[in-house]
Amino acid sequence: MFENVVVIDSNFILLPFQFKVDYLNDIYLKLEGKTYFIIFKQILNELEAKKNRESQAIKFQMEFKSGLLYLDSNKDKFNILFDGSVKQNYETTDEFLITQCNSLKKRSKHVFLATNDSNLRKEAKRFGISTIFLRQKTYLSFD
Repeated sequence: MFENVVVIDSNFILLPFQFKVDYLNDIYLKLEGKTYFIIFKQILNELEAKKNRESQAIKFQMEFKSGLLYLDSNKDKFNILFDGSVKQNYETTDEFLITQCNSLKKRSKHVFLATNDSNLRKEAKRFGISTIFLRQKTYLSFD
């Protein structure tokens, strides 16, 4: 059984270089007990698809690459787990994340969804999933 599980959405992966936020460390310091961060292959696929669609968007490509380097360089320090799960054809990525969080709630004391997507945060709240989001482009808020 995990103490704390934080599921990372795609927009959080870009935070360190968009807003200079060390979100892994900030979350780690605020949560009590052992914390695990989960990044699903679905999220990485979504970012990869955006990178391919916007091949001229150099800034996005740099943020994405830097976000992946940030995760890779911190994976041991912050217990980052890369999960190979992807959504079903009939699901949206948001539905996939909600389903995964609900499943994790059965095996973990606390499950958080780290996202800046306001619609996804509302949906998570409807299912009793706590969220973490960036407020005023400078600090993380727990809901």
